[in-house]
Amino acid sequence: MTNFPAQSLSSPTELKLYLDSVTIPFTPACILVVDDEPELQRLIERRLKPQIETGEFQFLFANNGMDALDILRSNSHISVILTDLNMPGMDGWALLEQIPKIDPLLKAIVVSAYGDIQNIRTAMNRGAFDFLTKPINFQDLIVTIRKTLDIVTNSRLQKQQLKTAVENLQYLALYDKLTGLPNQNHVLECIRSAVEHQLDFALFYLALDRFKAIRYGYGKTLAEKFLIQEVERIKSCLQPCDILARIWKDEFVLFLPNIKSEIVALEKASKLHQAFKLFMPERRITASGNTSIGIALSSLLYEQAEDFLRAADTAMHYARIQSDKNCTVFFNPEMQVAVLNRLQLESDLEIGLENQEFQVYYQPIYNLKNRSLVGFEALVRWQHPSRGLIPPSDFIPLAEETGLIIPLGEWVLRESCRQFSCWKNQFPEQFPLSLSVNLSGLQILKSDFSGLIDDIIESNILEGFSLKLEITESILMENPEAVTQYMNQFKSRKIQLVIDDFGTGYSCLSYLQSLPLDTLKIDRSFIMNINYNPKSLDIIKTLITLAHSLNLDVVAEGVETEQQINTLNDLGCEYGQGYYFSPPINVDNVTRLFQKNS
Repeated sequence: MTNFPAQSLSSPTELKLYLDSVTIPFTPACILVVDDEPELQRLIERRLKPQIETGEFQFLFANNGMDALDILRSNSHISVILTDLNMPGMDGWALLEQIPKIDPLLKAIVVSAYGDIQNIRTAMNRGAFDFLTKPINFQDLIVTIRKTLDIVTNSRLQKQQLKTAVENLQYLALYDKLTGLPNQNHVLECIRSAVEHQLDFALFYLALDRFKAIRYGYGKTLAEKFLIQEVERIKSCLQPCDILARIWKDEFVLFLPNIKSEIVALEKASKLHQAFKLFMPERRITASGNTSIGIALSSLLYEQAEDFLRAADTAMHYARIQSDKNCTVFFNPEMQVAVLNRLQLESDLEIGLENQEFQVYYQPIYNLKNRSLVGFEALVRWQHPSRGLIPPSDFIPLAEETGLIIPLGEWVLRESCRQFSCWKNQFPEQFPLSLSVNLSGLQILKSDFSGLIDDIIESNILEGFSLKLEITESILMENPEAVTQYMNQFKSRKIQLVIDDFGTGYSCLSYLQSLPLDTLKIDRSFIMNINYNPKSLDIIKTLITLAHSLNLDVVAEGVETEQQINTLNDLGCEYGQGYYFSPPINVDNVTRLFQKNS
């Protein structure tokens, strides 16, 4: 089968343009002359010498119909036949009837001295394309040959285009357009063959857990480059007999013959997990290459290939909802319920955005010395119509995976700024205050996020309070240069920057000291043990000292006791938030808090 460039087949229009470009390479038109008069050959070679020398025409000669058929069977390049009618052996009448059996697109021109109406009609009925009488007018002969050649060439080109189109459709039926890998139809055929011959195999269903996030964050072009790079890394783990297929945007299937042991399958999966490391050296962009792998072994003894594929797919989705990253799971029927619940939640999340089921809650932030209110952190909550209030830990990771965190995060930012502006107008004596809003890596790297910030600034709703954008250090470590560039843009717009959950990830102090930060937040996991665990106390002391050396103020999260506040005060921590002061509260309760403080 011909290998066709996938990019030329992305639409019916492009396919048509590609087919229109298919041409037959130029060669002299090959014409077979069938006549028992030797003088005719000499006349043709003399009178059509210019056309022969320029390569327009090439002539072959035969004495009768039998010789002509032998030539036709051994030469597929002949386009036109010039044949006499009365010849020894097989005459021209019989030859006309045999030509379509060899090539239906061949055209025959009868050249005969018997040019009466009856002979012309009989010749045309037997398949002649045209009829010239002897003695030959060679100028008429040239015109007739050219006219006939045009029709033959167009017919053959149309046939070639049709053949090309069929081959393209066959290719697209079995192969993926972007990567050139086999597709689902191809791998199902492999499974069917293995099942039919009772062969052992393992079916791996692989998903790039961060591909959707990368696609939303970096765009389609870079995401596809990521994908193609990953295909090459996966191939490096395969044996010649293994078959890698692309099933969906971020999902692949591996058909591995001769594997029936779970141990062997796990070893293979381990190599694949290591291969899935997303990296773009030309952009210096890295992203976590977490991979979920579901495995279905031939020992399941299904009869249908689709059942094996469905089992591996289910196991992959089950692996995705596990807390462990780079998870591998073997299929068992009990997984189906958990996977269906996860898929339903994903669907509900998208519907929830459309139906405005989300609310912004606000957790107060206080000055630890004088216990005065200094600001709020905006936190999103999902009021599901049937499941009730769903905690962020259940839907934020899902929103990140699906890319829905981008519209959700934009809504939270706009809504919290709008609401804060309303409170400022209603309770001006209690301002200025700060509003802290969490950002995901996808939001920051979204190409038009700076435009969103500018739109909010230009709406004047930020007047009277300061906006603080919070990012986690894990985002910074994944894309330090890109994030730093955006942070500098935010600072130029007089927006403050906070690094959240500091100390829980893989901090890089060289980056920290070069970033335009204003605030460092200490994660609650350190605060909760501050009075019981000397190590936690030492860590917090070190973090506060580090922050102050970089001219950053410090916010302690998860403050729950008076004792914690006293210790944090002694260590020089300026601010705190947590259940000691208040849990996250809705708009009405914040309004009541303002009224109480008025």
